[in-house]
Amino acid sequence: MTMLTGVRNRTPFESAPSHRGRLRLIRRRTATPYLPSDRITADHTRRARWRIPVIVMTSSAVLAGCSGQSSPTAAGADPVAGGHLTVGIGTAIDCFDPQISPSSLTSSILRGVYDSLVYANPDGSFSPWLATSWEISPDATTYTFRLRTGVTFHDGTAFDAAAVKANFDRIVDPATASQYAGQLISPYRGAEVIDPHTVAVHLAAPYSPFLRAVASPNLGFHSPKSLTENAADLCQGGPTQVGTGPFTFTSATDGEGFTFTRNDTYNWAPASSDRTGPAYLTSVDYRILPESSVRLGALTSGEVDAIDQVAATDIDALASTEGIEVHRADPTGIPYTYFFNTDRAPFNDPRARLAIQKGVDLNTLTQGIFQGKYAPAAAPLNPATFAYDGTLEGTWGYDPDGAKTLLDELGYTATDADGYRTKDGKRFTIALIYDPTYQKPERITYDTAVQDALRTLGVELTITPIGNGSYIGVRNSGAYDIIAFGWSGSDPDVLRTIYGSDQQLADGGANGSHVRDPELDTLLQQGLTITDPEQRATIYSAAQKRILTSGYGLPAYVAPVVTAASTRVQGLTYAPDATVPALDSAWTPVD
Repeated sequence: MTMLTGVRNRTPFESAPSHRGRLRLIRRRTATPYLPSDRITADHTRRARWRIPVIVMTSSAVLAGCSGQSSPTAAGADPVAGGHLTVGIGTAIDCFDPQISPSSLTSSILRGVYDSLVYANPDGSFSPWLATSWEISPDATTYTFRLRTGVTFHDGTAFDAAAVKANFDRIVDPATASQYAGQLISPYRGAEVIDPHTVAVHLAAPYSPFLRAVASPNLGFHSPKSLTENAADLCQGGPTQVGTGPFTFTSATDGEGFTFTRNDTYNWAPASSDRTGPAYLTSVDYRILPESSVRLGALTSGEVDAIDQVAATDIDALASTEGIEVHRADPTGIPYTYFFNTDRAPFNDPRARLAIQKGVDLNTLTQGIFQGKYAPAAAPLNPATFAYDGTLEGTWGYDPDGAKTLLDELGYTATDADGYRTKDGKRFTIALIYDPTYQKPERITYDTAVQDALRTLGVELTITPIGNGSYIGVRNSGAYDIIAFGWSGSDPDVLRTIYGSDQQLADGGANGSHVRDPELDTLLQQGLTITDPEQRATIYSAAQKRILTSGYGLPAYVAPVVTAASTRVQGLTYAPDATVPALDSAWTPVD
Protein backbone atom coordinates (compact mmCIF):
# COMPACT_ATOMS: atom_id res chain seq x y z
CA MET A 1 0.00 0.00 0.00
CA THR A 2 2.39 3.46 0.68
CA MET A 3 3.41 6.03 1.76
CA LEU A 4 5.81 4.48 4.17
CA THR A 5 9.35 3.29 4.35
CA GLY A 6 9.05 1.05 1.36
CA VAL A 7 5.80 -0.65 2.32
CA ARG A 8 2.20 0.45 2.64
CA ASN A 9 0.22 3.01 4.59
CA ARG A 10 -3.53 2.91 4.32
CA THR A 11 -6.36 4.85 5.99
CA PRO A 12 -9.93 5.18 7.31
CA PHE A 13 -13.46 5.86 6.37
CA GLU A 14 -16.12 8.06 7.81
CA SER A 15 -18.90 7.36 10.29
CA ALA A 16 -22.24 8.61 9.01
CA PRO A 17 -25.73 7.38 8.19
CA SER A 18 -25.23 7.34 4.42
CA HIS A 19 -22.72 5.21 2.56
CA ARG A 20 -20.22 8.03 2.80
CA GLY A 21 -20.94 10.67 5.42
CA ARG A 22 -20.46 14.30 4.61
CA LEU A 23 -17.64 16.31 6.07
CA ARG A 24 -18.30 17.97 9.41
CA LEU A 25 -17.04 21.54 9.18
CA ILE A 26 -15.68 23.65 12.02
CA ARG A 27 -15.52 27.23 10.81
CA ARG A 28 -12.86 29.80 11.50
CA ARG A 29 -13.55 33.28 10.16
CA THR A 30 -10.50 35.15 9.03
CA ALA A 31 -9.15 36.66 5.88
CA THR A 32 -5.50 36.09 6.79
CA PRO A 33 -3.62 35.04 3.66
CA TYR A 34 -1.77 31.77 3.66
CA LEU A 35 1.98 31.84 3.14
CA PRO A 36 3.52 28.47 2.38
CA SER A 37 5.91 27.26 5.05
CA ASP A 38 9.60 27.06 4.24
CA ARG A 39 9.54 23.64 5.81
CA ILE A 40 8.48 21.20 3.10
CA THR A 41 6.71 18.56 5.11
CA ALA A 42 4.13 15.92 4.30
CA ASP A 43 2.92 12.70 5.82
CA HIS A 44 0.08 10.26 5.35
CA THR A 45 -1.59 8.93 7.51
CA ARG A 46 -15.79 10.63 15.77
CA ARG A 47 -15.39 6.94 15.60
CA ALA A 48 -18.37 4.66 15.51
CA ARG A 49 -17.71 2.26 18.36
CA TRP A 50 -19.03 -0.99 19.63
CA ARG A 51 -17.73 -1.51 23.12
CA ILE A 52 -16.82 -4.36 25.30
CA PRO A 53 -14.92 -3.17 28.34
CA VAL A 54 -12.49 -0.47 27.15
CA ILE A 55 -11.64 -2.32 23.94
CA VAL A 56 -12.53 -0.11 21.01
CA MET A 57 -14.43 -2.09 18.38
CA THR A 58 -14.74 0.12 15.35
CA SER A 59 -14.05 0.15 11.69
CA SER A 60 -14.70 3.78 10.90
CA ALA A 61 -13.50 7.29 11.53
CA VAL A 62 -15.21 10.63 11.32
CA LEU A 63 -13.88 13.28 8.99
CA ALA A 64 -13.61 16.75 10.40
CA GLY A 65 -13.00 19.93 8.49
CA CYS A 66 -12.23 23.56 9.14
CA SER A 67 -12.00 26.53 6.84
CA GLY A 68 -11.18 30.18 6.69
CA GLN A 69 -14.68 31.19 5.64
CA SER A 70 -18.11 29.77 5.08
CA SER A 71 -18.40 27.82 1.87
CA PRO A 72 -19.86 29.83 -1.01
CA THR A 73 -22.12 26.87 -1.66
CA ALA A 74 -24.69 26.30 1.06
CA ALA A 75 -24.22 23.03 2.89
CA GLY A 76 -27.75 21.96 2.02
CA ALA A 77 -27.53 22.85 -1.65
CA ASP A 78 -28.46 20.21 -4.18
CA PRO A 79 -25.57 18.70 -6.16
CA VAL A 80 -25.27 19.78 -9.77
CA ALA A 81 -23.89 17.76 -12.65
CA GLY A 82 -21.01 19.08 -14.68
CA GLY A 83 -17.85 20.69 -13.52
CA HIS A 84 -14.24 19.59 -13.45
CA LEU A 85 -11.85 18.96 -10.58
CA THR A 86 -8.06 19.13 -10.45
CA VAL A 87 -6.37 17.34 -7.56
CA GLY A 88 -2.71 17.72 -6.60
CA ILE A 89 -1.14 14.58 -5.15
CA GLY A 90 2.27 14.32 -3.58
CA THR A 91 3.27 10.84 -4.70
CA ALA A 92 3.51 9.34 -8.16
CA ILE A 93 1.81 5.99 -8.70
CA ASP A 94 4.23 3.23 -9.66
CA CYS A 95 1.52 0.77 -10.68
CA PHE A 96 -2.11 1.56 -11.48
CA ASP A 97 -3.32 -2.01 -11.00
CA PRO A 98 -4.82 -2.32 -7.49
CA GLN A 99 -4.76 -6.10 -7.78
CA ILE A 100 -0.96 -5.90 -7.92
CA SER A 101 0.06 -2.71 -6.14
CA PRO A 102 0.18 -2.54 -2.32
CA SER A 103 -0.12 1.25 -2.41
CA SER A 104 -3.10 2.74 -0.65
CA LEU A 105 -2.85 5.74 -2.95
CA THR A 106 -3.37 3.43 -5.92
CA SER A 107 -6.40 1.73 -4.39
CA SER A 108 -7.86 5.02 -3.11
CA ILE A 109 -7.72 6.74 -6.47
CA LEU A 110 -8.63 3.68 -8.56
CA ARG A 111 -11.76 3.26 -6.43
CA GLY A 112 -13.35 5.57 -8.99
CA VAL A 113 -12.62 3.07 -11.77
CA TYR A 114 -13.27 -0.27 -10.06
CA ASP A 115 -16.37 -1.37 -8.14
CA SER A 116 -16.60 -4.21 -5.61
CA LEU A 117 -19.08 -6.94 -4.75
CA VAL A 118 -20.17 -5.26 -1.52
CA TYR A 119 -19.74 -1.88 0.14
CA ALA A 120 -18.36 -1.55 3.67
CA ASN A 121 -20.52 0.90 5.60
CA PRO A 122 -19.08 3.04 8.39
CA ASP A 123 -21.07 1.18 11.05
CA GLY A 124 -19.38 -2.11 10.16
CA SER A 125 -22.24 -3.49 8.10
CA PHE A 126 -22.13 -4.25 4.37
CA SER A 127 -24.43 -3.05 1.61
CA PRO A 128 -25.13 -4.65 -1.76
CA TRP A 129 -23.12 -3.27 -4.66
CA LEU A 130 -22.24 -5.44 -7.64
CA ALA A 131 -23.72 -8.27 -5.59
CA THR A 132 -27.38 -7.80 -4.67
CA SER A 133 -27.29 -10.46 -1.95
CA TRP A 134 -25.08 -13.17 -0.51
CA GLU A 135 -25.32 -16.29 1.59
CA ILE A 136 -22.72 -17.83 3.88
CA SER A 137 -22.53 -21.59 4.33
CA PRO A 138 -22.94 -23.03 7.85
CA ASP A 139 -19.22 -23.78 8.04
CA ALA A 140 -18.38 -20.24 6.81
CA THR A 141 -16.22 -21.53 3.96
CA THR A 142 -18.51 -20.74 1.01
CA TYR A 143 -19.93 -17.34 0.11
CA THR A 144 -22.56 -17.38 -2.64
CA PHE A 145 -23.15 -14.02 -4.31
CA ARG A 146 -26.14 -13.10 -6.46
CA LEU A 147 -24.91 -10.49 -8.93
CA ARG A 148 -26.62 -7.36 -10.16
CA THR A 149 -27.91 -7.53 -13.73
CA GLY A 150 -27.32 -4.86 -16.34
CA VAL A 151 -23.82 -3.94 -15.15
CA THR A 152 -21.27 -3.40 -17.90
CA PHE A 153 -17.56 -2.70 -17.99
CA HIS A 154 -16.34 0.47 -19.68
CA ASP A 155 -15.62 -1.55 -22.84
CA GLY A 156 -19.22 -2.78 -23.01
CA THR A 157 -18.46 -6.28 -21.69
CA ALA A 158 -21.11 -7.60 -19.30
CA PHE A 159 -20.17 -8.03 -15.65
CA ASP A 160 -21.06 -11.58 -14.62
CA ALA A 161 -20.03 -14.55 -12.51
CA ALA A 162 -17.31 -15.52 -14.97
CA ALA A 163 -15.75 -12.07 -14.52
CA VAL A 164 -15.68 -12.54 -10.75
CA LYS A 165 -13.97 -15.89 -11.11
CA ALA A 166 -11.46 -14.60 -13.67
CA ASN A 167 -10.43 -11.72 -11.42
CA PHE A 168 -10.15 -13.72 -8.20
CA ASP A 169 -8.23 -16.47 -9.98
CA ARG A 170 -5.84 -13.87 -11.35
CA ILE A 171 -5.26 -12.29 -7.95
CA VAL A 172 -4.12 -15.54 -6.32
CA ASP A 173 -2.11 -16.70 -9.33
CA PRO A 174 1.59 -16.48 -8.32
CA ALA A 175 2.38 -15.14 -11.79
CA THR A 176 0.36 -12.01 -10.99
CA ALA A 177 2.73 -11.18 -8.12
CA SER A 178 -0.02 -9.49 -6.14
CA GLN A 179 1.55 -7.58 -3.26
CA TYR A 180 -1.59 -7.03 -1.19
CA ALA A 181 -4.82 -8.22 -2.82
CA GLY A 182 -3.63 -11.82 -2.63
CA GLN A 183 -3.23 -11.49 1.13
CA LEU A 184 -6.77 -10.17 1.42
CA ILE A 185 -8.16 -13.44 0.04
CA SER A 186 -5.38 -15.80 1.07
CA PRO A 187 -7.84 -18.61 2.02
CA TYR A 188 -9.38 -18.49 -1.50
CA ARG A 189 -9.72 -22.01 -2.90
CA GLY A 190 -11.68 -21.23 -6.04
CA ALA A 191 -14.86 -19.76 -7.49
CA GLU A 192 -17.73 -21.72 -8.99
CA VAL A 193 -19.94 -20.16 -11.67
CA ILE A 194 -23.44 -21.34 -10.76
CA ASP A 195 -25.11 -19.32 -13.51
CA PRO A 196 -24.28 -16.01 -15.22
CA HIS A 197 -25.42 -14.05 -12.18
CA THR A 198 -24.51 -16.38 -9.32
CA VAL A 199 -21.01 -17.22 -8.13
CA ALA A 200 -19.91 -19.31 -5.16
CA VAL A 201 -16.53 -18.45 -3.63
CA HIS A 202 -14.94 -21.33 -1.74
CA LEU A 203 -12.45 -20.80 1.07
CA ALA A 204 -10.02 -23.26 2.61
CA ALA A 205 -11.09 -22.24 6.13
CA PRO A 206 -13.45 -19.80 7.84
CA TYR A 207 -12.20 -16.27 7.24
CA SER A 208 -13.90 -13.56 9.28
CA PRO A 209 -12.58 -10.54 7.27
CA PHE A 210 -13.78 -11.94 3.93
CA LEU A 211 -16.64 -9.49 3.26
CA ARG A 212 -14.41 -6.59 4.21
CA ALA A 213 -11.78 -7.97 1.86
CA VAL A 214 -14.13 -8.19 -1.12
CA ALA A 215 -15.28 -4.63 -0.35
CA SER A 216 -11.74 -3.41 -0.98
CA PRO A 217 -10.82 -1.71 -4.27
CA ASN A 218 -7.89 -4.12 -4.38
CA LEU A 219 -10.48 -6.80 -5.13
CA GLY A 220 -12.31 -4.67 -7.70
CA PHE A 221 -12.89 -6.07 -11.17
CA HIS A 222 -11.03 -5.67 -14.44
CA SER A 223 -12.89 -6.42 -17.64
CA PRO A 224 -12.16 -10.04 -18.64
CA LYS A 225 -11.34 -8.70 -22.10
CA SER A 226 -8.75 -6.39 -20.58
CA LEU A 227 -7.27 -9.27 -18.57
CA THR A 228 -6.97 -11.32 -21.74
CA GLU A 229 -5.61 -8.63 -24.03
CA ASN A 230 -3.84 -6.10 -21.78
CA ALA A 231 -2.84 -7.82 -18.52
CA ALA A 232 0.83 -6.93 -19.01
CA ASP A 233 -0.02 -3.23 -19.42
CA LEU A 234 -2.37 -2.69 -16.49
CA CYS A 235 0.29 -1.13 -14.27
CA GLN A 236 0.82 1.65 -16.80
CA GLY A 237 -2.60 3.25 -16.45
CA GLY A 238 -4.77 4.75 -19.15
CA PRO A 239 -7.53 3.26 -21.32
CA THR A 240 -6.36 -0.32 -20.67
CA GLN A 241 -7.72 0.12 -17.11
CA VAL A 242 -11.27 -1.08 -17.73
CA GLY A 243 -13.58 -1.43 -14.76
CA THR A 244 -17.26 -0.86 -14.01
CA GLY A 245 -16.83 2.28 -11.91
CA PRO A 246 -18.25 5.80 -12.17
CA PHE A 247 -15.12 7.04 -13.97
CA THR A 248 -13.16 5.78 -16.95
CA PHE A 249 -9.38 6.05 -17.03
CA THR A 250 -8.79 8.35 -19.99
CA SER A 251 -5.04 8.94 -20.02
CA ALA A 252 -1.83 8.88 -17.98
CA THR A 253 1.42 10.79 -18.48
CA ASP A 254 4.37 9.35 -16.61
CA GLY A 255 5.54 11.67 -13.84
CA GLU A 256 2.97 14.34 -14.60
CA GLY A 257 -0.53 13.06 -13.91
CA PHE A 258 -3.60 11.29 -15.24
CA THR A 259 -7.21 11.96 -16.15
CA PHE A 260 -10.55 10.31 -15.37
CA THR A 261 -13.75 10.94 -17.33
CA ARG A 262 -17.30 10.35 -16.13
CA ASN A 263 -18.92 7.04 -17.07
CA ASP A 264 -22.28 8.33 -18.29
CA THR A 265 -23.85 4.86 -18.25
CA TYR A 266 -23.13 4.25 -14.56
CA ASN A 267 -26.24 3.29 -12.63
CA TRP A 268 -25.19 0.79 -9.95
CA ALA A 269 -23.86 2.65 -6.93
CA PRO A 270 -23.94 0.84 -3.57
CA ALA A 271 -27.41 0.33 -2.12
CA SER A 272 -26.58 2.62 0.80
CA SER A 273 -25.47 5.44 -1.51
CA ASP A 274 -27.34 8.73 -1.73
CA ARG A 275 -26.58 8.73 -5.47
CA THR A 276 -27.63 6.06 -7.95
CA GLY A 277 -26.69 7.41 -11.36
CA PRO A 278 -23.48 8.78 -12.89
CA ALA A 279 -20.98 10.89 -10.98
CA TYR A 280 -21.59 14.63 -10.93
CA LEU A 281 -18.15 15.69 -12.16
CA THR A 282 -17.52 15.50 -15.89
CA SER A 283 -13.81 14.81 -15.43
CA VAL A 284 -10.99 14.78 -12.90
CA ASP A 285 -7.33 15.61 -13.46
CA TYR A 286 -4.75 14.34 -10.98
CA ARG A 287 -1.48 16.30 -11.04
CA ILE A 288 1.65 14.90 -9.42
CA LEU A 289 3.21 17.63 -7.26
CA PRO A 290 5.86 16.05 -5.00
CA GLU A 291 6.92 19.24 -3.21
CA SER A 292 4.63 20.22 -0.36
CA SER A 293 5.18 23.94 -0.92
CA VAL A 294 4.24 23.54 -4.59
CA ARG A 295 1.01 21.71 -3.70
CA LEU A 296 0.09 24.35 -1.15
CA GLY A 297 0.82 27.15 -3.58
CA ALA A 298 -1.19 25.46 -6.32
CA LEU A 299 -4.19 25.16 -4.01
CA THR A 300 -4.11 28.69 -2.66
CA SER A 301 -3.60 30.14 -6.15
CA GLY A 302 -6.50 28.15 -7.59
CA GLU A 303 -4.38 26.03 -9.93
CA VAL A 304 -5.77 22.92 -8.24
CA ASP A 305 -9.00 22.39 -6.33
CA ALA A 306 -7.74 19.93 -3.71
CA ILE A 307 -4.47 18.46 -2.40
CA ASP A 308 -3.42 15.50 -0.29
CA GLN A 309 -0.62 15.04 2.25
CA VAL A 310 -1.13 18.25 4.21
CA ALA A 311 1.59 18.35 6.87
CA ALA A 312 0.84 18.91 10.55
CA THR A 313 2.82 22.15 10.51
CA ASP A 314 0.64 23.54 7.71
CA ILE A 315 -2.79 22.62 9.07
CA ASP A 316 -3.48 25.78 11.09
CA ALA A 317 -2.29 28.14 8.36
CA LEU A 318 -4.41 26.45 5.71
CA ALA A 319 -7.42 26.26 8.02
CA SER A 320 -7.31 30.03 8.47
CA THR A 321 -6.97 30.71 4.75
CA GLU A 322 -10.01 32.21 3.06
CA GLY A 323 -11.67 29.82 0.66
CA ILE A 324 -9.88 26.69 1.91
CA GLU A 325 -11.19 23.79 3.99
CA VAL A 326 -8.92 21.29 5.73
CA HIS A 327 -10.38 17.81 6.10
CA ARG A 328 -9.11 15.25 8.60
CA ALA A 329 -9.85 11.58 9.17
CA ASP A 330 -8.52 9.20 11.79
CA PRO A 331 -6.58 6.28 10.32
CA THR A 332 -7.22 2.61 10.80
CA GLY A 333 -4.46 0.02 10.73
CA ILE A 334 -1.15 0.44 12.50
CA PRO A 335 0.60 3.67 13.51
CA TYR A 336 3.99 4.75 12.21
CA THR A 337 6.14 2.10 13.84
CA TYR A 338 9.83 1.27 14.18
CA PHE A 339 10.33 -2.44 13.52
CA PHE A 340 13.31 -4.18 15.15
CA ASN A 341 14.94 -6.95 13.12
CA THR A 342 14.80 -9.91 15.49
CA ASP A 343 16.94 -12.04 13.17
CA ARG A 344 20.18 -10.26 14.02
CA ALA A 345 22.02 -8.69 16.92
CA PRO A 346 21.32 -6.72 18.95
CA PHE A 347 17.57 -7.16 18.46
CA ASN A 348 17.67 -10.94 18.61
CA ASP A 349 17.79 -10.26 22.36
CA PRO A 350 14.45 -8.95 23.68
CA ARG A 351 16.27 -6.82 26.24
CA ALA A 352 17.74 -4.72 23.44
CA ARG A 353 14.33 -4.25 21.86
CA LEU A 354 12.70 -3.28 25.12
CA ALA A 355 15.54 -0.90 25.98
CA ILE A 356 14.84 1.09 22.82
CA GLN A 357 11.10 0.91 23.43
CA LYS A 358 11.62 2.36 26.92
CA GLY A 359 14.19 4.91 25.81
CA VAL A 360 12.03 7.24 23.71
CA ASP A 361 9.56 9.75 25.15
CA LEU A 362 6.88 9.46 22.48
CA ASN A 363 4.54 11.95 24.15
CA THR A 364 7.09 14.76 24.15
CA LEU A 365 8.37 14.04 20.65
CA THR A 366 4.96 13.71 19.05
CA GLN A 367 3.42 16.76 20.69
CA GLY A 368 6.46 18.91 19.95
CA ILE A 369 7.12 17.91 16.35
CA PHE A 370 3.52 17.80 15.20
CA GLN A 371 2.24 20.74 17.26
CA GLY A 372 -0.46 18.66 18.90
CA LYS A 373 -2.00 17.60 15.58
CA TYR A 374 -0.91 13.96 15.86
CA ALA A 375 -1.19 11.62 18.84
CA PRO A 376 1.48 9.35 20.31
CA ALA A 377 0.76 5.70 19.67
CA ALA A 378 -0.65 3.74 22.59
CA ALA A 379 -0.89 0.28 21.00
CA PRO A 380 0.14 -1.65 17.87
CA LEU A 381 -3.21 -0.69 16.29
CA ASN A 382 -4.56 2.77 15.57
CA PRO A 383 -7.47 3.80 17.82
CA ALA A 384 -9.99 3.84 14.95
CA THR A 385 -9.38 0.16 14.23
CA PHE A 386 -11.78 -2.53 15.37
CA ALA A 387 -10.41 -4.30 18.50
CA TYR A 388 -7.96 -1.53 19.40
CA ASP A 389 -7.18 -2.08 23.08
CA GLY A 390 -7.27 1.24 24.91
CA THR A 391 -6.25 -0.39 28.19
CA LEU A 392 -2.68 -0.66 26.90
CA GLU A 393 -2.18 3.09 27.13
CA GLY A 394 0.26 3.83 29.93
CA THR A 395 1.25 0.19 30.44
CA TRP A 396 4.41 0.46 28.34
CA GLY A 397 6.67 3.11 26.93
CA TYR A 398 9.04 5.72 28.27
CA ASP A 399 11.05 4.46 31.23
CA PRO A 400 14.63 5.76 31.01
CA ASP A 401 15.74 4.03 34.19
CA GLY A 402 14.34 0.75 32.94
CA ALA A 403 16.11 1.26 29.61
CA LYS A 404 19.43 1.88 31.35
CA THR A 405 19.00 -1.24 33.46
CA LEU A 406 18.42 -3.37 30.37
CA LEU A 407 21.48 -1.90 28.63
CA ASP A 408 23.53 -2.68 31.73
CA GLU A 409 22.26 -6.26 31.65
CA LEU A 410 23.38 -6.50 28.04
CA GLY A 411 26.89 -5.56 29.14
CA TYR A 412 26.96 -2.02 27.76
CA THR A 413 28.22 -0.46 30.96
CA ALA A 414 31.18 1.59 29.73
CA THR A 415 31.00 4.94 27.94
CA ASP A 416 33.25 6.30 25.19
CA ALA A 417 34.44 9.86 24.70
CA ASP A 418 31.26 10.77 22.80
CA GLY A 419 28.97 9.50 25.54
CA TYR A 420 27.87 6.30 23.80
CA ARG A 421 27.61 3.05 25.72
CA THR A 422 30.18 0.41 24.86
CA LYS A 423 30.82 -3.27 25.46
CA ASP A 424 34.29 -4.68 24.89
CA GLY A 425 35.18 -1.37 23.26
CA LYS A 426 32.30 -1.45 20.76
CA ARG A 427 29.42 1.01 20.75
CA PHE A 428 25.79 0.05 21.03
CA THR A 429 25.04 1.09 17.45
CA ILE A 430 21.86 0.43 15.48
CA ALA A 431 20.89 1.50 11.97
CA LEU A 432 17.60 2.68 10.49
CA ILE A 433 17.28 2.47 6.71
CA TYR A 434 14.66 4.12 4.52
CA ASP A 435 13.81 4.78 0.89
CA PRO A 436 14.13 8.52 0.18
CA THR A 437 11.77 8.17 -2.78
CA TYR A 438 8.83 7.47 -0.48
CA GLN A 439 9.82 8.67 2.97
CA LYS A 440 8.17 11.96 3.80
CA PRO A 441 10.01 14.84 5.49
CA GLU A 442 7.78 14.72 8.58
CA ARG A 443 8.89 11.18 9.19
CA ILE A 444 12.54 12.05 8.66
CA THR A 445 12.14 14.84 11.21
CA TYR A 446 10.66 12.36 13.67
CA ASP A 447 13.38 9.80 12.97
CA THR A 448 16.01 12.43 13.72
CA ALA A 449 14.30 13.29 17.00
CA VAL A 450 14.34 9.60 17.96
CA GLN A 451 18.03 9.55 17.09
CA ASP A 452 18.62 12.46 19.48
CA ALA A 453 16.56 10.81 22.22
CA LEU A 454 18.57 7.60 21.99
CA ARG A 455 21.82 9.56 22.07
CA THR A 456 20.93 10.77 25.57
CA LEU A 457 20.54 7.10 26.50
CA GLY A 458 23.99 6.32 25.13
CA VAL A 459 22.69 4.51 22.05
CA GLU A 460 23.96 5.45 18.59
CA LEU A 461 21.27 5.39 15.91
CA THR A 462 22.39 5.94 12.34
CA ILE A 463 19.84 6.90 9.69
CA THR A 464 20.71 5.79 6.18
CA PRO A 465 18.79 6.54 2.96
CA ILE A 466 19.01 3.79 0.36
CA GLY A 467 17.90 5.02 -3.03
CA ASN A 468 18.37 4.23 -6.70
CA GLY A 469 15.92 1.35 -6.47
CA SER A 470 18.12 -0.55 -4.02
CA TYR A 471 16.00 -0.24 -0.89
CA ILE A 472 13.63 -3.14 -1.53
CA GLY A 473 16.48 -5.55 -2.17
CA VAL A 474 18.32 -4.53 0.98
CA ARG A 475 15.13 -4.65 3.02
CA ASN A 476 14.08 -8.06 1.73
CA SER A 477 17.55 -9.47 2.42
CA GLY A 478 17.21 -8.48 6.08
CA ALA A 479 20.38 -6.38 6.04
CA TYR A 480 19.11 -3.79 8.51
CA ASP A 481 18.44 -3.24 12.19
CA ILE A 482 15.34 -1.05 11.94
CA ILE A 483 12.83 -0.09 9.29
CA ALA A 484 9.79 2.10 9.88
CA PHE A 485 6.40 2.39 8.25
CA GLY A 486 2.67 2.63 8.80
CA TRP A 487 0.00 0.36 7.36
CA SER A 488 -3.72 0.84 7.15
CA GLY A 489 -6.58 -1.59 7.26
CA SER A 490 -9.88 -1.48 9.09
CA ASP A 491 -9.67 -5.09 10.29
CA PRO A 492 -7.23 -6.12 13.04
CA ASP A 493 -6.06 -8.95 10.79
CA VAL A 494 -3.59 -6.28 9.70
CA LEU A 495 -1.55 -7.50 12.69
CA ARG A 496 -1.06 -10.81 10.90
CA THR A 497 0.15 -8.97 7.81
CA ILE A 498 2.75 -7.14 9.90
CA TYR A 499 3.74 -9.70 12.55
CA GLY A 500 2.72 -13.12 11.20
CA SER A 501 5.48 -15.70 10.76
CA ASP A 502 4.22 -16.44 7.25
CA GLN A 503 4.49 -12.78 6.22
CA GLN A 504 8.27 -12.45 5.86
CA LEU A 505 9.49 -9.62 3.64
CA ALA A 506 11.48 -11.91 1.37
CA ASP A 507 8.26 -13.82 0.64
CA GLY A 508 6.25 -10.73 -0.24
CA GLY A 509 4.90 -10.08 3.26
CA ALA A 510 5.32 -7.06 5.52
CA ASN A 511 6.85 -8.59 8.67
CA GLY A 512 9.47 -5.91 9.19
CA SER A 513 10.58 -7.33 12.54
CA HIS A 514 11.10 -10.86 11.15
CA VAL A 515 8.87 -12.13 13.94
CA ARG A 516 8.51 -15.89 14.26
CA ASP A 517 6.38 -16.32 17.35
CA PRO A 518 4.18 -19.45 17.56
CA GLU A 519 2.15 -18.03 20.46
CA LEU A 520 1.40 -14.85 18.53
CA ASP A 521 0.66 -16.83 15.37
CA THR A 522 -1.91 -18.87 17.27
CA LEU A 523 -3.69 -15.73 18.43
CA LEU A 524 -3.64 -14.18 14.96
CA GLN A 525 -4.98 -17.35 13.38
CA GLN A 526 -7.78 -17.54 15.95
CA GLY A 527 -8.72 -13.95 15.19
CA LEU A 528 -8.81 -14.81 11.52
CA THR A 529 -11.30 -17.66 11.83
CA ILE A 530 -13.56 -16.63 14.73
CA THR A 531 -16.54 -14.55 13.63
CA ASP A 532 -17.94 -13.39 17.00
CA PRO A 533 -16.88 -9.72 17.42
CA GLU A 534 -16.37 -9.82 21.17
CA GLN A 535 -14.30 -12.98 20.99
CA ARG A 536 -12.21 -11.50 18.20
CA ALA A 537 -11.63 -8.32 20.21
CA THR A 538 -10.44 -10.35 23.20
CA ILE A 539 -8.05 -12.32 21.01
CA TYR A 540 -6.62 -9.23 19.35
CA SER A 541 -6.20 -7.56 22.72
CA ALA A 542 -3.97 -10.47 23.75
CA ALA A 543 -2.09 -10.21 20.45
CA GLN A 544 -1.42 -6.51 20.96
CA LYS A 545 -0.11 -7.15 24.46
CA ARG A 546 2.13 -9.92 23.15
CA ILE A 547 3.60 -7.62 20.49
CA LEU A 548 4.38 -4.89 23.01
CA THR A 549 5.78 -7.06 25.79
CA SER A 550 7.98 -8.89 23.29
CA GLY A 551 9.34 -5.58 22.02
CA TYR A 552 8.82 -6.41 18.36
CA GLY A 553 8.56 -2.74 17.54
CA LEU A 554 8.07 0.78 18.77
CA PRO A 555 4.65 2.16 17.75
CA ALA A 556 5.40 5.87 17.50
CA TYR A 557 2.57 8.14 16.41
CA VAL A 558 -0.89 8.20 14.84
CA ALA A 559 -1.08 10.52 11.83
CA PRO A 560 -4.53 11.53 10.59
CA VAL A 561 -5.22 11.67 6.89
CA VAL A 562 -5.26 15.37 6.08
CA THR A 563 -6.41 16.87 2.79
CA ALA A 564 -7.39 20.40 1.84
CA ALA A 565 -9.76 21.72 -0.80
CA SER A 566 -11.39 24.84 -2.10
CA THR A 567 -14.66 25.61 -0.35
CA ARG A 568 -16.30 25.45 -3.79
CA VAL A 569 -15.77 21.69 -3.77
CA GLN A 570 -18.70 19.84 -2.22
CA GLY A 571 -19.37 16.19 -1.50
CA LEU A 572 -15.82 15.05 -0.76
CA THR A 573 -15.92 11.75 1.12
CA TYR A 574 -13.58 8.99 2.21
CA ALA A 575 -14.16 5.43 1.14
CA PRO A 576 -12.87 2.63 3.39
CA ASP A 577 -9.12 2.76 3.95
CA ALA A 578 -8.70 5.71 1.59
CA THR A 579 -5.88 8.25 1.65
CA VAL A 580 -7.50 10.69 -0.79
CA PRO A 581 -11.18 11.65 -1.04
CA ALA A 582 -13.58 9.66 -3.18
CA LEU A 583 -14.98 11.83 -5.96
CA ASP A 584 -18.01 9.90 -7.20
CA SER A 585 -20.31 12.18 -5.16
CA ALA A 586 -18.18 15.32 -5.39
CA TRP A 587 -19.42 18.36 -7.26
CA THR A 588 -18.71 22.02 -7.84
CA PRO A 589 -20.98 24.87 -8.88
CA VAL A 590 -21.05 25.11 -12.66
CA ASP A 591 -20.07 28.61 -13.77
